[in-house]
Amino acid sequence: MSQQVYLPSYSIGEDVYKRVPQICSNYGKTAIVIGGEISLSKVKDKLLTAMKGTDIKLLDFIWYRGNATRENIERLKNMKTVQMADMIFAVGGGKSMDTCKALADMLKKPVFTFPTIASNCAPVTALCILYGKDKVEFYDAQKPAIHCFIDTKIISNAPIKYLRAGIGDALSKQYEVCFNTRGRVLNHTNNLGVQIAKDCSERLL
Repeated sequence: MSQQVYLPSYSIGEDVYKRVPQICSNYGKTAIVIGGEISLSKVKDKLLTAMKGTDIKLLDFIWYRGNATRENIERLKNMKTVQMADMIFAVGGGKSMDTCKALADMLKKPVFTFPTIASNCAPVTALCILYGKDKVEFYDAQKPAIHCFIDTKIISNAPIKYLRAGIGDALSKQYEVCFNTRGRVLNHTNNLGVQIAKDCSERLL
């Protein structure tokens, strides 16, 4: 039986948006930027500057409506600019990322992530958590975002509680993964995940 493994890739630094044209141009000429209201305001000027004089056109900046729900995804799917765009640029935190990843998966469009807070791993995972009136749905996209652009200047200017949350989230990974896999015979993919998780704690501590 064949198996496919998609690992996340990322760029990190204060000038990573300059790399967007080089990394994204193979996937199309137009992009729609979707995210939270505050997040969009943090990245808009930087993205527009980075795209100036390039082959990539940003069609619009759209607020995702504040929650990761099927209803919001359906609304976005029906927007003309979303349908026209070759790529989706997901901006913000966990819920906006999950909305955009699920949207891109449903539309079979490439998605790139631009986190503005460091509170969780949503920008580099395929899992999307969607919220309903009385249930939480786990939506598994076929693969994570093609690339994540981590602007450390934007991240460091976010409220400190999001950095604390991100450190806690990452610290828990090593212990959670090792605890849940103890005594098990793992295939290559799962074993790779365990080995990566083992590298979380020392650096953070």
